[in-house]
Amino acid sequence: MKLNHIYSLMTSALLLFGACTPDDHDFGGAQYSSENLVAPNAYTVTIDGNKVHLASKISGCTPLWVTPNGRSQESELTLELPFAGDYEVTFGAETRAGTVYGEPYKFTLGQNDFGLLSDDKWFYLADNNFHTGDKLPDAATLAAGISKKWYPCDADYGLGCTGPVMYMSPYDPDNDGKGFTADDEANLVYKDITFGRDNWAPNWDPGFQSWLIPETDPYMDSYMQFSMDAKNGCVATVYRGESGSKGASTGSNMTGKFNLALTDKTKPSISFTDCYALHNISFDEVCANYTQDIQIIELTPYYLSLVTRRTNSEGNWYIVWNFVSEEVIQTHGECIPKEDAGLIDKAEPVLPIFDNLDTDLFTIEADGVTYVGSQMTFTIDEEMPYEWMWWNGSPSVTAWQGVTGGDYTAAWAPAAGDDIGDFELVISKASDGSYDYTAGETEGKLTITDGKLVFDNEITILTASNDFRTVTVTGKEFTVMSCEPGESMMIGIPSSTDDKGNTDSYLVAKLNYKQISAGQTGPTVVPLTDNYSDEGITWTENGCVRLAFHHYGDGGNGIFKDAASVKLKKGQTIKVTFKLKEGVITWSQTPKCALIDNNIKTTWEPGCFDMDDAVTVNVNGETTVTLKNTTGATQKFTATCLDLSIQFDGYGEGDYTDMFESVSCIIE
Repeated sequence: MKLNHIYSLMTSALLLFGACTPDDHDFGGAQYSSENLVAPNAYTVTIDGNKVHLASKISGCTPLWVTPNGRSQESELTLELPFAGDYEVTFGAETRAGTVYGEPYKFTLGQNDFGLLSDDKWFYLADNNFHTGDKLPDAATLAAGISKKWYPCDADYGLGCTGPVMYMSPYDPDNDGKGFTADDEANLVYKDITFGRDNWAPNWDPGFQSWLIPETDPYMDSYMQFSMDAKNGCVATVYRGESGSKGASTGSNMTGKFNLALTDKTKPSISFTDCYALHNISFDEVCANYTQDIQIIELTPYYLSLVTRRTNSEGNWYIVWNFVSEEVIQTHGECIPKEDAGLIDKAEPVLPIFDNLDTDLFTIEADGVTYVGSQMTFTIDEEMPYEWMWWNGSPSVTAWQGVTGGDYTAAWAPAAGDDIGDFELVISKASDGSYDYTAGETEGKLTITDGKLVFDNEITILTASNDFRTVTVTGKEFTVMSCEPGESMMIGIPSSTDDKGNTDSYLVAKLNYKQISAGQTGPTVVPLTDNYSDEGITWTENGCVRLAFHHYGDGGNGIFKDAASVKLKKGQTIKVTFKLKEGVITWSQTPKCALIDNNIKTTWEPGCFDMDDAVTVNVNGETTVTLKNTTGATQKFTATCLDLSIQFDGYGEGDYTDMFESVSCIIE
């Protein structure tokens, strides 16, 4: 990752423009010497106590400042320098030959103005000895210098986080469900994040995850050290562990400057020069900005949270980076006073309680009548097949919350396979009061007790995989996280525990009650277009006329209106009925036809016409041809093809592109 990439990009862009010229001087040449870029010719320096005002006299391009408070590209800026001491400012500009800086402008402040450090946040951040309620450090202490180290959060210290990184909704920062609408998401409307934990809450606290940041990750050796003294000003010393494992890592060492912007007390921020806000190496490309105006959303003597905005292909979101002070690490959190107003007394996980779970599981509505049956069938919700439910113990929330929201496009949440439509969990009451079950190919006895479903054999509900990870919902004991009689239930297995050993997240499968209403049974009509004669829809191949329902892969075409929605589950049959136009084709003998694909049958012309599902075409009326899914798994056609093939060479003559009068398709 390149540091100060914002400046680098800006510098490159400036090459496209003409040379910069101070207001009263001719700097129009192709190259500038450093002697030109000095005060007072190119800029002015005005000192008022410990406030230093800088003003560029260059027009037509962006000035480049290097100051005790970091870099800047503003035309005018004011430095607040609380410490007495010797300082320097360097001014630069972009020329056609590259970046040129003038000689530093050196100045001396003969006095301290610690009134510029009246906000406690300076000392929470950079003074290891400063705590809530303490008096501000005296002048001698500040002149000599103060410093403080921050490490990625490595445990649940009751601070409102359980690990080094969390996620927060940009549309609903306080996670109360009131600030989010579909319009917000569509228009990327971002709500403000206000400083202080009473004003925001994560929408996901993953703790430690093997695929995200595990407990042994080299990043857990990382730290940021903030120092302030009269000689060096505000210094950030950063180490990031990048390889190896915790306790034996190697990585990057950086020393730069930091600057706090505290004018808006509700939105404090920090900027870095020659280093960056700490984050793990795998997140280098997740967020575009780790240096400028990083918002501080929480800062106490023990806890620091910074926010960066995700900008990669996974979409906009807020990433919360959690840090604890060195004192917290050294004392394992014992230094944290529970009465501190900035801390959160996090509630322990509380599982849902079901008073009548054994009845609720068998309750369903059919044709407007609710009744309790003796057998119930559950299928996987294809829109949200699985979810991670994590315990948000913040006082304002205290609830189990999901993570994916039904979106399985991210690397960490792979999409489930098409075969999830084939899974059924059947639970029935036995005559002796016990419960029997069938789950896929597994069957046996089931116990319903204390909000759990306990199977006598391990069952696998689903598996989801991509190139990065595999998620499997499998086990013998499942905790019921929700149950809406007649609608759905969510059952899961433990995914993580807190520092007290309590399960604080579950990997759950969402199961829907299989409806038995007569109104909800019957074949599915597949929507088709009537563009039979369009180019690439009807053609001849292998001496046969082909009609494409979908052909040539993901970018293909055909008469399916929505090929991606066509799913043929195991055992289901796709049935096509078509009628030919009279008089278009002159038939010399009666042809046969067949549905052909490369998922199920995989037999093309002419062999497909010798198979059992090939039929004789009614050239004067309707013909129905079928294809049954005998593969044992759900099949889709977007990545492959499905065509209707009719024998033609030696059977008929005429304009085959105009031979179809009507075509319909159902799945049953």
